[in-house]
Amino acid sequence: MTRRLMIIAVYVIAATILLLSGICLFGLNTENIHALPTPSEARKEPTTSPTQPPTSTSDLTIYEREARLIVLPEEDVSRVLSWKSDDESVVTVDSGGRIDGISAGETRIFATLSDNRQDVYNVTVREAKAVGKANRHSTAITAHGDILEKNLISNYRNPYSIDVNREQNIVTVYTYDSNGDYTVPVRAMICSCGIDKATVTGDYETYFRAEWHALYDNVFGMYTTGIHEDFLFHSVPYEEMMKNNSLETEEFNKLGEEASLGCVRLAVADAKWIYDNCAIGTQVHIYDSDKEEPLGKPDPIRIKDLDICWDPTDDNEENPYNDEVPTITVEKAIELKVGDQFDIFKGVSATDSCGNDITERLQYLGNVTTSRVGTYRVTYRVTDAMHRTTEKTLTIEVK
Repeated sequence: MTRRLMIIAVYVIAATILLLSGICLFGLNTENIHALPTPSEARKEPTTSPTQPPTSTSDLTIYEREARLIVLPEEDVSRVLSWKSDDESVVTVDSGGRIDGISAGETRIFATLSDNRQDVYNVTVREAKAVGKANRHSTAITAHGDILEKNLISNYRNPYSIDVNREQNIVTVYTYDSNGDYTVPVRAMICSCGIDKATVTGDYETYFRAEWHALYDNVFGMYTTGIHEDFLFHSVPYEEMMKNNSLETEEFNKLGEEASLGCVRLAVADAKWIYDNCAIGTQVHIYDSDKEEPLGKPDPIRIKDLDICWDPTDDNEENPYNDEVPTITVEKAIELKVGDQFDIFKGVSATDSCGNDITERLQYLGNVTTSRVGTYRVTYRVTDAMHRTTEKTLTIEVK
């Protein structure tokens, strides 16, 4: 009996040893070990502890003196509790999420939301970009300056060809493409062609130029360029030769519609551009078409005070319009209470350099939320037909 018990005990011990050995061997089978997931495969874990709000991070780049509005998803707009800048010497932020670049550098903007979240924006402010000198004496639309610049350097051929749409009273200047064809529009100008289609149509070449030239009915034109026979490019008529302050102002206000006896009238700045830039022999194509021109039709500038007999586009140093700029007038409350209604354009108007109402041209940057206390900045901006721009910034308190 004792011997039988001893044999059973040996079998039990042997079986136990084999069982333990099997667990070790199969438990470390390398065929069942998988590589760790790459960062892109791994589930993104919160970067904060359970007691901190979850965050999302974005990168933004702006320039000094540039303003931008951080646009949140619509569902988050009402959840914002506060905005904060880590360094207001680099960039500021108002209560509506508008940021303003102050100086070159890097900092962070924080938006804290009511659902225990925080949005973080890593903001880089770069040095202000150099701004080229704007042409403040023309209503012309310009384009494709890079192509034109290359053509001006080359002596391949005349860089310009001029189209006159008699029906729409638009002059469009083209330069040539890589095939040498004049298909690249570089400048569009409003004009006044002849009443009752009195302007000739066809293909011509310019044949003379004169700074001042006598016209019919004892009036005079500035910056005259001959098209064909007595058909000319020139300014709106002046009553006296070589007197820039004798403009026929009512005729100037007709630019963009038929008004001449057959010549192609232009604002002084545009007549001068042709005079200065288009050599004798430049091709001129005059035609009728209701098709939209490639650069469109520039908006006109109108003289409001007809007793000021100067062309507003004339760059003569004595021109009283030289220093005029658009004006923005604001007549609205800048202190509001929580829950007040706020209309961004109500009480704001604008006039151009000649005093005409251009309120419809107003643009703005800013976000005012009257559902919560805060300080908000709104910048209004307007540019008139002569490309002159004015800005006005309001600071609005919601209490």
